[in-house]
Amino acid sequence: MILWFSGTGNSRFVAESLSSQLGQKPLELRPSVTSAPVALDNDDRTVIWVCPVYSWGIPPYIRTVIRNIQFKVTEKHADAVVHHLVLTCGDDCGLAPEMWRKEISSRGWKDGNAYSVTMPNNYVCMSGFDVDPKDVEQQKLNSAPARIAEIAAGIKSATDDRKCHTDVIRGRFAWIKTKIIYPWFIRNAMSPKPFHYTSDCISCGRCSAVCPMRNIEMSPDAMADRSGRTRKHPLWGDNCAGCLACYHICPRHAVMYGKATRNKGQYFNPNVRTL
Repeated sequence: MILWFSGTGNSRFVAESLSSQLGQKPLELRPSVTSAPVALDNDDRTVIWVCPVYSWGIPPYIRTVIRNIQFKVTEKHADAVVHHLVLTCGDDCGLAPEMWRKEISSRGWKDGNAYSVTMPNNYVCMSGFDVDPKDVEQQKLNSAPARIAEIAAGIKSATDDRKCHTDVIRGRFAWIKTKIIYPWFIRNAMSPKPFHYTSDCISCGRCSAVCPMRNIEMSPDAMADRSGRTRKHPLWGDNCAGCLACYHICPRHAVMYGKATRNKGQYFNPNVRTL
């Protein structure tokens, strides 16, 4: 089984590609996934986690899912299941694989291989961060299929008695990025409060529909527009994963994160169906 979480489609693209190559069922990690046990087929010997890197670590939401998800599987079968990790990142992932292994081990599960796939950048909420130039974006998209095929082959050839390995781009200063910058980022840079809409909002509702957490409600305005119609605009709740899908999907660039996203670019993986 392939368990995936994605905001702007990179991890979804990787998960769906792996599903096609490995013949394993993909399952999106919506919040409801922890409400009932996830059934594994009797011949399913691998669980593959596919998610983006957040500030050189595992997204807090995915860590919560790992801690709470239950699998419906026989005791004998459970001992044979190996968990693998596939991360998507714009550049490098620091010690994110070790963070994931710690979470997996805390559940008593077997951890297997960990991989990373370089995909276009989508983080825009701090100074100095923006989407990739179009030529860089396209180069990353062109290189991804070969890397995904390499990962699929590695997972296929993995055996229970083979030592697990980590095949990722860590980058420089990995310890500092994961151990110091990641905790700061989670505490100080992931609040949904700065999200707002501008006067360019056309009430299309795409931001609400694309939110994987179902955290955006289209709320009626207190005042009608010039035509006398009451428009609806996005209202963000507290259950935000920080994926930025709402920002990147907006056709009028009307979703903003404080002042940080002014004049920033937008990106959505062109190989996945958005809505």
